[in-house]
Amino acid sequence: MSRHLIDTPRATRGQRLSRFLRIAREEAPHLSTRKLIARMRAQAGQRVPAYARIARGKQV
Repeated sequence: MSRHLIDTPRATRGQRLSRFLRIAREEAPHLSTRKLIARMRAQAGQRVPAYARIARGKQV
């Protein structure tokens, strides 16, 4: 008598989880990309004064 379709060993759960995590990590942005985006967001508040200074004709 053969086993039922549902009667599978539990060891495959760890493999499925590791595969899922690998795929999720590959699709996520790289750490360096996230750092660059965060740096750009932090500097966004400095753009308006710089553009205004350039428009007024003042140099640094």
